[in-house]
Amino acid sequence: MSSAFETDIGLIECPVIENTIHNTATKNVDILLLGETGTGKDTLAQRVHHLSNRKGKFVPINCAAIPETLAESQLFGVNSGAYTGATQSRAGFIEAAHLGTLYLDEIDSMPLTLQAKLLRVLESRGVERLGSTRFIPLDIRIIASAQHSLRERVEQGAFRRDLYFRLNIVNISLPALRNQRERIIPLFLHLVRQEAESFNRPVPLAPNVLLQQLLCHPWLGNIRELRSTAKRFVLDLPPLAEPLVECPETGMGLKERLQQIEKLLIEESLRRHDCNVDFAALDLGVAKRTLYYRMKQLAISLA
Repeated sequence: MSSAFETDIGLIECPVIENTIHNTATKNVDILLLGETGTGKDTLAQRVHHLSNRKGKFVPINCAAIPETLAESQLFGVNSGAYTGATQSRAGFIEAAHLGTLYLDEIDSMPLTLQAKLLRVLESRGVERLGSTRFIPLDIRIIASAQHSLRERVEQGAFRRDLYFRLNIVNISLPALRNQRERIIPLFLHLVRQEAESFNRPVPLAPNVLLQQLLCHPWLGNIRELRSTAKRFVLDLPPLAEPLVECPETGMGLKERLQQIEKLLIEESLRRHDCNVDFAALDLGVAKRTLYYRMKQLAISLA
């Protein structure tokens, strides 16, 4: 598994998501991913394909980026002479995913007319190219993603109810980063090491002030925004364009926030060194006895 999978998904450590992936990755069942931008939907879709061991390619389609006038030919393919300018036959994205995985990103933005045709593909597992009546059977696995609730889109009349129920077999909701603040600092430090290696630069030491700002930041761009922050920090640029100094939503004072930062730093160091206190103490720059004392004060267990 690539480092991208480990970074954007593994470090979130959501048992429900991991269990769902474990139970469904190798099964020929369609999956619907829900989550805000930057929560790792694209990475998770690639990870599922990687674990599925399907022989074909991973074919991603950004449903919001395809012009509606070209969408049908790009998705379903076209036969020569189907319309003016169609001088040769070619396969569409769906056909290109034969034996592999078709990833429909931002499916909530797909026009209703295309949704009806996509539903036929999902139910028949095959396509008919534009200008042809020949049915081409396909062995494809569908993974779709949406930023907004498809159920709400259905109630608004913007998404077909039958397509929603056809896609909603396995539903995985990816949490926003601001709702799992205990992961922000360990994930940031992991990204800093990764980006430092990428830029061939030494790993900088994150000051407590920055770590406190990270905990207070709203992270509207989620993991994608956190990675950009790590890049800027490694390049010695201001990590946060508009750092926040207050955390009214946490209800914690400065002492509690600093203790939370300290606990996360110690836990992350112990995790990296396989719970070896000697190595963790060296890594953190404290005496072994001091580290044991702080672990007891902060209720950190080696288990």
